[in-house]
Amino acid sequence: MEPTILVEEDVDCDLELGGGVTVASSSDTSESSEPVCAIVSDPDESVARDVPTILYTDIPPEDISNPGRFAAYVRCGDGESLQTQIRWVLSQSQQSRTNAPEQSQSGTPGQSQSNAPESNKPQPNGEWDRIRQLYEGTTTLIAADSVEELYQRALGLAGHILDFDNSSFLVHEGDGMYLRASDRYDVEEAGPIPADKGILGQTYQARESFLIDDVRTHPEAAPADPAYRSVVSVPMGDIGVFQAISNEVGAYDETDRRLAELLARYVSETRARIISEAEMAERREQIERLHHGATELATATTLEDLFERTVEISDDILEFDISYVGRVEDDSIIPTAISSGMPADGAERVSLEDGGLAALAYTTGETHIADDVRDHPEARPAKRMYRAVLSVPIGDFGVFQAASFEADAFGDADVELTELLMAHVTVAAEHIDAETHLREERDRSSALFDHVSDAAVAYDVENETVSVRCVNHAFQETFGYDAADVVGTDLLGRVIPCEDEDERNECEHGDCIPELLVAAGESYRGEVRRRTEDGIREFILNVVPLSPGEERGSGYAIYTDITERKKRESELERQNERLEEFANIVSHDLRNPLSVARGNLELAKETGEEDRFDTALGALDQMEELIDDLLSLARRGQLVDETAPVEVASAARAAWSRTETHDAQLTVSEGVKVEADKDRLVELLSNLFRNAVEHGREDISVTVGGLDGGFFVEDDGPGIEPERRDEVFEPGETTGGDGIGYGLAIVSSIAEAHGWSVIVTSGRAGGARFEFRA
Repeated sequence: MEPTILVEEDVDCDLELGGGVTVASSSDTSESSEPVCAIVSDPDESVARDVPTILYTDIPPEDISNPGRFAAYVRCGDGESLQTQIRWVLSQSQQSRTNAPEQSQSGTPGQSQSNAPESNKPQPNGEWDRIRQLYEGTTTLIAADSVEELYQRALGLAGHILDFDNSSFLVHEGDGMYLRASDRYDVEEAGPIPADKGILGQTYQARESFLIDDVRTHPEAAPADPAYRSVVSVPMGDIGVFQAISNEVGAYDETDRRLAELLARYVSETRARIISEAEMAERREQIERLHHGATELATATTLEDLFERTVEISDDILEFDISYVGRVEDDSIIPTAISSGMPADGAERVSLEDGGLAALAYTTGETHIADDVRDHPEARPAKRMYRAVLSVPIGDFGVFQAASFEADAFGDADVELTELLMAHVTVAAEHIDAETHLREERDRSSALFDHVSDAAVAYDVENETVSVRCVNHAFQETFGYDAADVVGTDLLGRVIPCEDEDERNECEHGDCIPELLVAAGESYRGEVRRRTEDGIREFILNVVPLSPGEERGSGYAIYTDITERKKRESELERQNERLEEFANIVSHDLRNPLSVARGNLELAKETGEEDRFDTALGALDQMEELIDDLLSLARRGQLVDETAPVEVASAARAAWSRTETHDAQLTVSEGVKVEADKDRLVELLSNLFRNAVEHGREDISVTVGGLDGGFFVEDDGPGIEPERRDEVFEPGETTGGDGIGYGLAIVSSIAEAHGWSVIVTSGRAGGARFEFRA
């Protein structure tokens, strides 16, 4: 019956064992099959048959609780070792079946009829013990902390478990093989041994194992000691060779060769792990030291200082033979910082057009390596002694170069760590460059700031708070605030002309304050109203940001005072309005009564009718009244004379005495005072009284009283329709009757000159009510 290999369902392997061997899943194998081996991946997996079991897993050997129950341990993915172990089990199984008849014939279990010495006869139970002991012993290999310790522990296994009394580990390095561990020779005295001669050379070159019973009969054997006879020589991948040597002929058999191969494989894998972990630990340490050095780079204030520190870190951490940093200026690379081990002329100024690897790295922005400058077309070494060169760009600032006196000196780890360091250097250089430009810009801005003729303030913004850094002399003169009192305080709290605290808070937290725009890096130009020590003034505000950031920034605010200009513009506008009004009066309002007077006088002359003279006289009276109004209107918008507290009742009685009131009645409230020019106030009241009498009854009642913040005048006449209340203050508008429509325009102009507001509403008796508030 064909031997069967049981494979658990969760084992992922591809076996090529040739004909005569059945590979089956454990769940599909019938009870009649005779498995000779089982393969599992779970160390806790139970095996149904009492057969040798191979553990094929990713689980480290030290984490396996009961390794003795397995015939062998193979790392998952190592298919070659798995097939070797299976073939070994198959050969042992076949040997056991072959020896069984001989054992039954002799009647003595375990004794062969062969003429060979008893010590050289196969002993399956003892061989299985050696395999198990070797497997269990691999845990001691895994525990090794260094390659040297690994070799010593492996020599112990070779002597104790494999019964090898002269074992050696030889490693290929550079120009030959070197003895790195031996239980007989001093390793410091062995090497280099040629890697292409003898059994040692064949084993290493062909990556094949050799089992030689007598080296004297082997054509390639060249033993170092003439007493040597037997040898087992097995490769350790591309690392080196393991050898066991005996002074006896035929001292080793196939079992010894296979066990030696297993040991060599364990040593090779563990050695790779130890070296990898050591390299990773060293790399981690280098990266940590690089990051620590990067914090020192951040403290550099000039590019020269930065590049000097860069070379120092390179010498200390990367341990290159020589290195330097070249800064790019005027299309050339100029050596700026040179390592301590580099001669003064070890680096030279080169052009970007023909500067070798340094120029190539800078212009392409990529790392370039010359494993041997003698073979690289772009390499132009400053010294003939340089062999390998590594060039890494530093942004737009320059290039870093490291050189070695040996070819092929720079590996992937060197490139990665150098690029990491240069990334930190580039960031630091960009920061220094930005700070330099900002400092220069601030110096220029400060010079302009000090000499600008308009009020200017430098400030910082954070969380919508404008903190003053400094103000110029013009600011102190214009706003009336001393610099010592302003610096360090909130600018908005001083200059925003909010009337009360609620409005102040609304302005501060809204989008209405241009000074806050510097936090977002935005400029502004526009007209604003700002508070000074002398009151509210008009300005053109220019906001200039310097260093924008999120919710914070710095900038300048320049205030150009346009208060007087705005007043002149307003006055000019009012003058233009008066000119238009005068033109309208002259062209229309004065021309009409003049035409009436002329026409009636001509008719009186022709007809002699005396009533025509009365009509003409009435037209002339109307012209006289119109001229008086015109003179008052000419003062519309002019500033009032000096103001003082005025009794409204006194002014009302004075105005009433100057007005043709017929049977009208006046009622005044005593004790009401306003800040006013008394003559203009009397004029205002006179026009209101005349308006009431002209458009009401002859016995109309007029009341003058006080209200919160001002006074009112109301009557009990017909009133003014709501839809016309905004129009009655326009020149030429009339509420009816015989008026000419300028009285209320004069009232509006006098109120405006005092800074009062005026509205029209209904009185308590339904007439017109005029309310004035400061």
